[in-house]
Amino acid sequence: MKTPIFVMRTFTAAAASLAGAGILVLAGCATSMVPDSTQRSDSGITSVIEESLEANDKVKARQVGVETREGTVYLTGVVDTEESRREAGRIAWRTEGVDGVQNDLTVGERTVGSWIDDVYISSKVKSKLIADTDIKASDIDVSSSQGVVTLIGRVASQAIKSDADRIARGTKGVSGVNNELLVGTIKN
Repeated sequence: MKTPIFVMRTFTAAAASLAGAGILVLAGCATSMVPDSTQRSDSGITSVIEESLEANDKVKARQVGVETREGTVYLTGVVDTEESRREAGRIAWRTEGVDGVQNDLTVGERTVGSWIDDVYISSKVKSKLIADTDIKASDIDVSSSQGVVTLIGRVASQAIKSDADRIARGTKGVSGVNNELLVGTIKN
């Protein structure tokens, strides 16, 4: 019975490869259109929220993705209960320096298979954005939860925002898009 072990090793290797690719593609996407001081402030807000989630017994912090852009906090992922979803939003709103919260958390069960699908979808969307020469993909963060893609960042024009949306919606496996992209540069 060598087949089950081979299949398990192949599945494990594929999962590890997808996870690694997803982390490389999605990590550290800092926009060139936002001043360094704003990016540092956003990073601090994210850290405080992540620590607060860790300390809260109503929310499993590992289920919540937190990203802050220009004072707005974006919560993504799949949590176990509606109470967890609301509590994560409350924690974000109570954090000093937060100007807004976009709570895109969904309630449900996250399986290894659905996580792998989401990493694959996010990687595929990001790859398509990189391939489009009119889009500066480093200005756009991409995440996916249960097939719903969230685009976060700042882009130069409404046309680029629309193109990014079209690309995400046209990617196999995407069931919806939360396009949170902001348009234009900001002043220091």
